[in-house]
Amino acid sequence: MRSAVLLLAAAACTSRPPALHDDPQALAYRSRSKVTDTAARHIAAEAVGDARRRPAWSEPNHVHAADGPLGDGNDKYLFGEARLYLGEYETEPGRFREVDPKDDALMAYADALFTVQQLKEWAQRYQVSWEIQLGRAKGRVEASGADASAQKLLEELSRKAGAGAEQAEAQRRRLDQKYRDRR
Repeated sequence: MRSAVLLLAAAACTSRPPALHDDPQALAYRSRSKVTDTAARHIAAEAVGDARRRPAWSEPNHVHAADGPLGDGNDKYLFGEARLYLGEYETEPGRFREVDPKDDALMAYADALFTVQQLKEWAQRYQVSWEIQLGRAKGRVEASGADASAQKLLEELSRKAGAGAEQAEAQRRRLDQKYRDRR
């Protein structure tokens, strides 16, 4: 237990960006450089606000800080992830519902598009660029948008979903209603 606490303390005092993990179910992201504490607080608050206005398919997007807690006045790296796939969920204790894989793929794509758009907006507003990773696929999101590698990552999600960006977002309401017992 003590070594876990020391490891967490060491990770919190890093001067390098936190590592991205290669989870094929979640779009991981991190800032490529440190941001001011003020920008970090605004970004984290915007992520919470966006999660309230547009509920995520699987889990809400949370932004975390490395190199100190939000509000300490120091510059810090930001990181987080958007869990894209639901797979199955518990409707009530002991009862599970499987999600149709095509529905899951469509909603995963819609949430990935939304997350990349959030990162682009934060890049524009706070002059920060982002690295993203889904499984082994990596890319960058700048103020101008997703780079070629990030676009390829999104194109693969679109292919799996069998839909374009407008279709994916348009189908969200229908699928949210279809699986409304997940909340």
